[in-house]
Amino acid sequence: MDTKIARNLSLKQIRAFVCVAKHGSFSQAAQELAISQPALTLSIQQFEEIVGVALLHRTTRSVSLTRQGREFLPNAEKILNDIQAAIFSVRASAERQENRIKVALLPSIAIRILPEAMRCYAEVSPETSIHMQDDNGRGIETQILNGTADFGISNKWSGTDDLDYTPFMRDRLGLICRGDHPLAHRQGRLNWSSLHDLPFVGMAADTGISRLTGNAAGLPLSVTEPAYRVLTIAALVGIVEHGEAVSALPALAAPDYLNPSLVFRELSEPLIYRDLYLITVKNRGVSKATAGFMQFLCAQSHRICAMFPNDTVECTAKTD
Repeated sequence: MDTKIARNLSLKQIRAFVCVAKHGSFSQAAQELAISQPALTLSIQQFEEIVGVALLHRTTRSVSLTRQGREFLPNAEKILNDIQAAIFSVRASAERQENRIKVALLPSIAIRILPEAMRCYAEVSPETSIHMQDDNGRGIETQILNGTADFGISNKWSGTDDLDYTPFMRDRLGLICRGDHPLAHRQGRLNWSSLHDLPFVGMAADTGISRLTGNAAGLPLSVTEPAYRVLTIAALVGIVEHGEAVSALPALAAPDYLNPSLVFRELSEPLIYRDLYLITVKNRGVSKATAGFMQFLCAQSHRICAMFPNDTVECTAKTD
């Protein structure tokens, strides 16, 4: 296209031409376009000057298309239709993005918390699409910072000033052992000292669970210097399941609900909790859909925690 034409041409002029051609009348077209008839006449004149040919044949009684006008009209209508379709498309895309939430979260939250929360939220906001992306603590913070996730649910990994950590809930660490292990049926409360001299499976040093046991005072040497160290809970469960050792996990990460051969027993003296947060980037706003879902999670946090027995999962969210 000639750069001068492209620079001077406007959609208003194309719309004015199409409207006059449709009505065969300047007065009716001006009424539909909500402009004065002189302004419409001037717009058509400028349009014909840019195009370089007469598109309308005017008489005192009627307006008709010239041969060039008849040839140009379908193209002008197509331009307007294409622009309208493009606008509708980009609006629809923006609306889909606005209603799409990407949540980065720990695997235990992905399994035991979010599916039910998503199901309940779908009844409140059926237009919202929620996508889970499970990761470890470091990976979750990375996803949030680089924008791959809109928010996260995790323990506080780095404590960086670039992130906001909103308290959500906490779960207690407890013993994981086979159902036929002596500790599984011991009467009374179990203390960490009960694990003294027992083969223990610990998580790798670069995990949030390892940090919890590593920073707690008064734990037996068998826990702080475990016989086994693994990177995944699946590996931990495999070792415990075969009777080689016992372990300790947060209540939400406990595999007993998936594997009936294993049990979860509370441990005390000391009580050790894993604090979980709703994590966002500081000073970076979230979408209306994301804010709504986060508010819903906080409002439902007491009900969610009540699903787990003996206060092993507790609400820390502000719900007022």
